[in-house]
Amino acid sequence: MIEYTYYSIRAQKAQTGESEEMGFRYLIYKQKELEQNGRLCEGAGRLLGEVRRKGVTVAVINCQSLKEYIEEHHILAEEILIVAARDETLKEAKDISAAALGYNNPDFASESLRDTDYVAEGFEEVDYYFLERVYQRKHHIPWRVIETKRCYLREMTIEDLPDLYELYAGDGMTKYMEPLFDWEEETEYTKAYIQNMYRFYGYGMWLVKDRMTHRLIGRAGLNHCEPEGECVLEMGYAVGVPYQKKGYAAEVCRAIIDYAKCADLGFDKLYCFVQPGNEASMALLHKLGFAHMGSCMSDGKKMCKYVVSIQ
Repeated sequence: MIEYTYYSIRAQKAQTGESEEMGFRYLIYKQKELEQNGRLCEGAGRLLGEVRRKGVTVAVINCQSLKEYIEEHHILAEEILIVAARDETLKEAKDISAAALGYNNPDFASESLRDTDYVAEGFEEVDYYFLERVYQRKHHIPWRVIETKRCYLREMTIEDLPDLYELYAGDGMTKYMEPLFDWEEETEYTKAYIQNMYRFYGYGMWLVKDRMTHRLIGRAGLNHCEPEGECVLEMGYAVGVPYQKKGYAAEVCRAIIDYAKCADLGFDKLYCFVQPGNEASMALLHKLGFAHMGSCMSDGKKMCKYVVSIQ
C-alpha cells in the first residue's frame, strides 16, 4: 500500500543523518488572542495538547512583548512558532523573524492579519504537521511530501541543482524532455519556481530520493499547463539511468496519483503529455490506468495526450 503523508522536519533530519533538529521547539501565544468570550477557542485545546505531545513547549504570555519574552527565557526566534489573532502580535513576530500563524478570531474581527502568509479560520482541522509546514515555509525548509516503499518526494532547493545536472547528463535523459538551462538561468528559474509554485500552490515538481541512501533517483510531480488553452493538472516524471527498468517510475507515479486524488487540488482529471515514440512512458501510463485521448500541441510540439480521473 502506498503511504503519502506530511513529514516533520525533525524526522527528515534524523533520516538524513543530520544531527541538528530544525522543527519549532516553542509555540507561543497571547492568552486573549486564542480565547472567545473568555474561554479557549474550539479546537485550540486539542491542538495545544497534540503539540505538547510532540515535545514542543507551549508558552502563554500576557503583558510582555515577544521580544522581551524570548530574551528573558533565552529562546532563539528561529525556534518558535507564534499563533496570533492581532496585527500587533503578528508585527512583533515579523520584527524578530519568527514563524507565525494568524487566527481569524471573531473577538478581533477588525484585525487584518496581513503580516503572515497563513491564516486559520478555526482550529478544528489544524494539526501539528500543518503548524510545522508553516514553520518550514518561513525558514525556507523544503517540504517532504510523499513517501513510497523505496522513495520519498520532497521540494527542491538551489542546493540540489548540482545533483539535478548530474541526473540530466545521463545517457538519453533529454531525448524526450527539455534539458536544463545554463547554470545562471536555471538558478533564477528554480528560485522563481520555489516562490511561485511551491509557496503559492503547495505542490509542483519534486525530487525523488532513495529512502535509504538519500541519493537522487529522479524528479516527478504536478504542474499546470495549457496545451489547448485550458489550464489542466499535468503529471511529469523522469527517472535517472541507473534506476530505470526497476519499477521506480510506476511506484512514484502511483503515489502522485493518490496524492492528487486526496489533496483536493481543484481538478477532476490528471493529464500526461508524451512525445510520439516514447514507448516506455506510453506503456507506463496504460499500466497506471490512463486513457489515450488522441494528440494535441504543447509548447509547439505534437504530443500524445493521456488522461485519468482523480475524482
